[in-house]
Amino acid sequence: MIEKITNLTDKQKVNYVRILAILAVLVLMIYAPKLWITTKVFPVIPLFDWLPIPINPVDYILAGFFFFIQVLYIFQNKRWQGWTIVLLYLYLALVDQNRLQPYFYQSFLTILAIEIFPKNTNYRKVLYTVILIFFATYFWSGIQKVNEAFYVQWLSALNKHFSFLPQWFLVGFTYAVPWLEALMGVLLLFNKTRKFGVLFILSMHAIITFLLFYLGYGYNVVPWNIQNMFSVIIIFWTLKTTNALEFFLKFFNKQKIAILIFTIFLPLANNLTGFYDSLLSFHFFTADLNYYNVYLNEELEENLPEHIQNFYRYNNGKAFINMNEWAQYDNKVLFYPEDRIINFMDVYLRSFAKNPNEKGLTELVVYNHENE
Repeated sequence: MIEKITNLTDKQKVNYVRILAILAVLVLMIYAPKLWITTKVFPVIPLFDWLPIPINPVDYILAGFFFFIQVLYIFQNKRWQGWTIVLLYLYLALVDQNRLQPYFYQSFLTILAIEIFPKNTNYRKVLYTVILIFFATYFWSGIQKVNEAFYVQWLSALNKHFSFLPQWFLVGFTYAVPWLEALMGVLLLFNKTRKFGVLFILSMHAIITFLLFYLGYGYNVVPWNIQNMFSVIIIFWTLKTTNALEFFLKFFNKQKIAILIFTIFLPLANNLTGFYDSLLSFHFFTADLNYYNVYLNEELEENLPEHIQNFYRYNNGKAFINMNEWAQYDNKVLFYPEDRIINFMDVYLRSFAKNPNEKGLTELVVYNHENE
């Protein structure tokens, strides 16, 4: 079975990775159908105010067409279908930024990397461009974990579950984790280490998937893990190159430059300056993202609609809303962790007060950094 999966031509590799990318999205659309419509309890958060937001029944028609065109694309693999999918996702994500989840982003970036090439292109060029996405996924996911918030939360979790191990080992392992993950991406660059890198990656995804089922949450991440497990085997197991920089320098063209912007330059800009969104820069489980509780004063607590009051929680008698809990109830995904998103929601919640501009109506608290 493994031999059949790995003994593939470049064209077959690209095709299978394309199918896996779409299959993962389709599964997640079935799992989280409300994410793709606008007539729901959780507000839609557009990037630009001037964007037209589809309403019922147009939002249902768009979501249905989006699903259908992806199914069609699996079997027909027409270039116009791929471009339609990418552009429609771009529009839908701009209409509601909570759709910019990393698993959707990776899949559609993969489709973009395939479809930006002309029809009769040498498939080794396409494959090398797609590989940039997988290298970036593992390399940057490690580099972005080099932050104090990750060290504190990771060590706290290790002390909770593995307190029987020596403290020096737990501390050392905590500080090694970011570099071990970044190393996964680097190992994929060399012939001698590529298979070890694939096994390393498979082990990580298998452990994550097991823990998600064991802990009973985060099921939306499972298809993504499975997608990447099959994809790295298909792409890398039998791949041979002449040097480590071949993926970056060989077949250097405008298509590769376009994908390098998304996989190298924008994540680097995020890492150095904070420019560009964190989740789109491969901040996966990095602990430095801001997730909010919104505390309410008594007036706003009474004025909010009943469907929002269902999400009230209390701390020392003061009502608050956990934005991740509310987002997951409707969207089945986490609240998108950018300040502009929580500021939008703050304005939305305050709009139910008699005087929305009154000071002290809300207090925004980053709850996931409490142990730092």
